[in-house]
Amino acid sequence: MKASRRALAHLLQLLGIALLVVAPRFAFSADSAPDQGSTPVLSDQQIQEGLKGGAAHATTRGLRRQSSSAPSGSINLNIAFEYNSFALKPEASEQLRQLTSALTSDTLRADRFMVAGHTDAKGNPQFNKHLSLQRAESVKRYLVASGVDGSRLVAVGYGAEQLLDPDQPNDARNRRVEIRDLGAAP
Repeated sequence: MKASRRALAHLLQLLGIALLVVAPRFAFSADSAPDQGSTPVLSDQQIQEGLKGGAAHATTRGLRRQSSSAPSGSINLNIAFEYNSFALKPEASEQLRQLTSALTSDTLRADRFMVAGHTDAKGNPQFNKHLSLQRAESVKRYLVASGVDGSRLVAVGYGAEQLLDPDQPNDARNRRVEIRDLGAAP
């Protein structure tokens, strides 16, 4: 009887230690378990349409707006990162190639862009905000290394401040990289 109590106490100690090792990861976690499904890659044309999509040539009461320094649009991209990290996964490269192609196209070549990182509401808000900034900076570094002029890009991290779906704050759709057209460069 004494041996079984000792074995049970030892097992409980091991479980307690395991919990101490694993719990901090979840306390700061911005990501849930990685999604098993795949998100379709948007083409450079779809990205261009999302960023410019008629806003640059909008007609209001007979007036046609030719160009403006005001933001024209934004698009949300599901860029794959390693779990709780700003390291890009290999599968992110195709979407990032399409983004590079769009940003260097004749349509968007003269514009500036905000690369905004977003997380869901899981975990520590300070950790989420920092992680979202690191992820935005990681995308910016990729774009610059691929030929996009770095002076046209600004990286920001919002954490969970601007949820895509506020009614479901922990939904994976809130974890995204948003590209905003800031208008023509001065």
